[in-house]
Amino acid sequence: MRDPMSWSIPLFRAFGIQVKLHILYIIITLAMLLRVYTQTGSKGHLAEFALIWVLMLFIIVLIHEFGHCFAARRVEGEADEILMWPLGGLAYCNVPHTPRANLITTAGGPAVNVGFCLLSGALLAAVGYLPPINIFESRQLYYPELHNWQTGVDAKPYPDAPYFVTVDGNRRVAATRYFDQKDGTYLVDDPAKPGEMLRVKLTESEPYPSWVLWTARFFWMNWLLLLFNLIPAFPLDGGRLLQAILWGRTGDYRSATQVACWSGLVTALLFLLVSFWINDALFLGMGVFIMFTSYQQLMILERGTLDEGSFGYDFSKGYGGFGPDEDAPAPKTRRVGPIKRWLQTRRARRLQKEVERRASDERRLDELLDKISRTGKESLTPEERRFMDRVSARYRNRP
Repeated sequence: MRDPMSWSIPLFRAFGIQVKLHILYIIITLAMLLRVYTQTGSKGHLAEFALIWVLMLFIIVLIHEFGHCFAARRVEGEADEILMWPLGGLAYCNVPHTPRANLITTAGGPAVNVGFCLLSGALLAAVGYLPPINIFESRQLYYPELHNWQTGVDAKPYPDAPYFVTVDGNRRVAATRYFDQKDGTYLVDDPAKPGEMLRVKLTESEPYPSWVLWTARFFWMNWLLLLFNLIPAFPLDGGRLLQAILWGRTGDYRSATQVACWSGLVTALLFLLVSFWINDALFLGMGVFIMFTSYQQLMILERGTLDEGSFGYDFSKGYGGFGPDEDAPAPKTRRVGPIKRWLQTRRARRLQKEVERRASDERRLDELLDKISRTGKESLTPEERRFMDRVSARYRNRP
């Protein structure tokens, strides 16, 4: 119970990867559903909102994490666990300590969202609809308003869904609440001027099929997650891509990581400002998480050890970790706080797991070498050959 990351429930195992669900994921999902219900006040579409937040989002994030795992295996790394938690997912991978391996492993997740966007966008375009690309209009997730470029007509998700334009007819307006006026017009919140009302009128539009509605929602959510993940801030995928690219160009892991972490700290401050501005708890949580992880990584560099970040990469010693500076003065003894104790316990547990795994690999390697000496290399199975290639690659990357 001292490790908050262990508060999880095993769901299933696929491709040799254990998928777990964090307890807080369930609590926050229920809270978000309650928030949507109280904001919309519509019981008729609550089931659809539940499918969006509980099922569709879960599947997209889970396959995104599988993308990281498969990419890690592609570079002769290992992946054995995925944790679904309130701020997304964590893929616990172990890859060689090289820029290429880190770049490919990190890119595996966003590549999944790119593929989903291309597929769903192509399906919408095939029937004449332009996919919703405005990520700043969250209404597009619930009531995507699509334009049919073949007929030139705007479309709406339901026959009874209100569809507004300004009184002069020059601009569409998305609104979750509206007020009837005696002259047949409506007052809605002005999206360009918070706190002010805008006079609009209803206009005719065609409803589109339900599969188009769900495809548009699927596109919008993947598009949002892709752009958000590519923000160049550690530990998001964009920050890790920045770290890997700088590492590959300069050959200096430390400076590349510092740049990515400082970018993460600046981004975290922006997230915190936005969270207080729009009063959004999700932005607040992301800002705190990015700030804590970036600061933690900077402290790891200062102590002279390597990353054990959000992907669970273990880069300590065996993968070319930075050793302590022998000329540096001995640090002053400080009282260890609860967060630092948790980090130390987690790191020790991972190191112990790594030692046991390597000992098991060495025992099996000895058995396979003995088998080769007795019956020849041709007697090895494909799985045994892959195992020997992976272990050999790991030993080649050791300092």
